[in-house]
Formats: sequence, C-alpha cells, structure tokens
Amino acid sequence: MTGIIFLIYGLIVLCILGPNRIFNFFYIAAGLFLILFSKCRDTMNDSVRKILSVIILLLAVVFIIVETIIITYALKPSEKNADYVIVLGSQIRSDGPSIDFQARLDSAYAYFQENPDSKIICTGAKGPSEPVSEGQGGAEYLIMKGIPKEKILVEDQSFNTYQNLENAAKLISQEGKDPSETGIVVVSASYHLYRAHLLAKRIGFDSVTCKGGHGLWTLQPHYYTREFFALGKELLTTLR
Repeated sequence: MTGIIFLIYGLIVLCILGPNRIFNFFYIAAGLFLILFSKCRDTMNDSVRKILSVIILLLAVVFIIVETIIITYALKPSEKNADYVIVLGSQIRSDGPSIDFQARLDSAYAYFQENPDSKIICTGAKGPSEPVSEGQGGAEYLIMKGIPKEKILVEDQSFNTYQNLENAAKLISQEGKDPSETGIVVVSASYHLYRAHLLAKRIGFDSVTCKGGHGLWTLQPHYYTREFFALGKELLTTLR
C-alpha cells in the first residue's frame, strides 16, 4: 500500500514540476521499489530479505529523526528587530516571482511590517531562463508592495544558498557593520531553514534566526524529502 501511495504522489509531483530534475522522479522510483520488494519478498533468500528489511528500517529511522529536526526548526519563531532580513532567492519568471519565491517575499514583507527598522537584502543571480536577477526581481516585488526602496539592498551574484549568505555578509560589511555582531533573520522556504541556519553560522553570523514561507502545500512532502538529502550532502561536505 505504501508503494502505491508513493507512486501516486510521485506522479502528482511530476505533473506539477515536470521532468526537469532527477529528484522529481524520487517518489515514483521509491514506490516502484517498494511494490517490487513486496511482490518478491516471499521468494527471496531469507538472509537477503532480512538484510533488505533492516536497511529499509534503518533508513526510515534516520529519515524520521532528520525530518523531525528540520520540521522542529521550521516552527521556531524568528527574533524581532533584526538588523537585516536576508531573503534567499528562488525562481523569477516573466510574470514575477514563482509561487515558492513569492511565499518567501511575502514572509519578509510580513516581518518588515512588524519590524520596520530592519533592512531587507534580496539575494540571487540571474538564471538562464530568468528575465532579471532573483535579487532584483525580489526587490521590485517588495517595493511594489510598499516597502521603501532605501530599506532594500540587492545582491545579484549568487547561485546557491552559501553564496546568498556570503555575499549578503559582504554587503553588511560594506555598510560598516560586523556580520558576527549583526542580528539577522534568514527568510526561505520552511523546509530549507535548518540548513540555511547552519550555513549562516558557518559564514560567521553569530546572531541568526529564520522565518519560513510556504509554497504549494501539495509539494511540501516532496521538498522536505529532498531537503533530507541536501542536508546530508551539506553535512558530509562540512566534515571534509
């Protein structure tokens, strides 16, 4: 039954996101594996069946633990009156921010409404299919919503989360402030907040909390699962 549920959900993900990324096929592949394992389980060698069952169980336990950490961090409140709000970039389309990016920007806007002394840093370079840089597009969206232009800084040279935060730190330094002594709130998708926090700490932000935005709820299981692997890759890179 689990395999069938995974397979159906994987097809939904593929219909919404398309086949442009390999991970978009993850739930389909996992569903097919579970269905095949269920069908072949009784005919397998006893030792092989036990080994595979233990591996699946261990993977499930590790997955639940990591996801609990990610979800728990996503629920943490952000500090008030941060010096800077750093919005991590996402896709910009010809008609404006993608659903995911708009959710992040709306979250930053809501924070600014309650903390108007903060400055906002919109980050992200221009991708091959994007009309403008993500930093510029994010800034234009927030200005359109009513945030004063002088309250927004644009970083448009970064292509990943680490670069987003590293270049934001450089902008803060250019304003005469020490990033290690500056309070920041990192705004991203909720599933991404724990990893963003770890990266911000690695870069040198000592006072950092995060605030999340939600895109399509249908895709949240997909994104949280993808984050499990992204976080694992990040931690392995750190240990090198």
